[in-house]
Amino acid sequence: MRIAAGLLACLAAGVLGSAFADPSTDTAPATPAAPNAAPAAAATPDATAAAQAAAKAAAEKAEIDRDTQHFLAEGYKPEMHGGEQVYCRRETALGSRLAPVKNCGTIEQLKLGEQETKNGLRDTQRQQVGISTH
Repeated sequence: MRIAAGLLACLAAGVLGSAFADPSTDTAPATPAAPNAAPAAAATPDATAAAQAAAKAAAEKAEIDRDTQHFLAEGYKPEMHGGEQVYCRRETALGSRLAPVKNCGTIEQLKLGEQETKNGLRDTQRQQVGISTH
C-alpha cells in the first residue's frame, strides 16, 4: 500500500512540475512577421485535392503503423513469404505437448482474425446471458 502511495506522489509531482514549468524556456524559435511580406497565394483546386490526397495517405499510413505496432507488441515478428511481408508468432495449443504452431498473416488478415475472435466471444457471452435468464 505504501508503494502505491509513493508512486502516486511521484506521478503527481511530475504532473505539477510540468504544469508550473517556466514558459520562457520554450526552445521553439520565434519567427517575426516580415513587414513587406506579400500575401499568400490562394489555394488552387488542384492543390487542395493534392493536399486532401496527401492527408488521406498520411492517415492510412498512421493506421497501418498503429496496427503494425499493435501486432509487434502482441509478439508477432515480420517475415517475408513469397515477396509479401507477413507477421508470425509461435503459439502453443492449450493442452498440447506438441511443438508450438507458427501462426502467420498479413496485417489485414491478423486484424480480421482478431475481429472474428471478438465477435465470437461477444456472441458466446450473449448466448450465456440468454441461457442464465431463462
